[in-house]
Amino acid sequence: MKYLKRFNEELNSDTYLRASRKLKKLGHTDRAKELQEWGAKVERDEEMIKWKERMQDFGPFGTFKLNVENPDTGESLVGDFYLDITFDELAFSDYPDGGFGHFVGIIPTSEELITKCDKLMPCAEFGNGFYWGFIFNLDYEIVNEQVQFKKFNFWDYDDNLSGHISFADRSSANKFKNLMIKMYSDPQLGYPSGYNDANDIWEKLNSCILVQNSFSSDYGFQLENVAEYIRTISPNLLYKTV
Repeated sequence: MKYLKRFNEELNSDTYLRASRKLKKLGHTDRAKELQEWGAKVERDEEMIKWKERMQDFGPFGTFKLNVENPDTGESLVGDFYLDITFDELAFSDYPDGGFGHFVGIIPTSEELITKCDKLMPCAEFGNGFYWGFIFNLDYEIVNEQVQFKKFNFWDYDDNLSGHISFADRSSANKFKNLMIKMYSDPQLGYPSGYNDANDIWEKLNSCILVQNSFSSDYGFQLENVAEYIRTISPNLLYKTV
């Protein structure tokens, strides 16, 4: 692919892969294969750049020891990851009764761990520099014009992609609990709101929940109310050993 090198900085992986598919339809299988292989290499390079950016953004908030299990093969690993925790503002605005939903991406702390995850996960997707891990959801109901939390849920993001993800020890579970508390109680935390958003998480939560969805004016609700509920959750319920 010597003749393609001069285009490395101009073309992204999608361009090469689309060209490969078109050539394959035209019957140019050898050329299509070369472009497909080159596109896959460029795609991986792009993923690694994004991965390093994620580590820079989320690394300051510490590592978390996680179990990664393949439900089809029964294989598993335990590794250290950073967490990219986002708040699903669109789902909350469209379906507020669905609870406070947080999608959690898991960011490997080494290239060796990336290789292990790629081999272990059912259908590993690393396009944004992380794997989607799980959903942390807080169920609530409105009683006498007051927001009352009922329970929390840990759901796999998609066990057909990353498999089953869980905290591997009490220390990591407690660290996650404390981080979630700070997200709802500390405006100075500075935690990024997600991989595609320039604002921090507290600003997003405040804007979406209290202002746009009128939880403050309608129910006298404050973000600290969420933090108070999370404080009642025992970290022993947030992890498991494999």
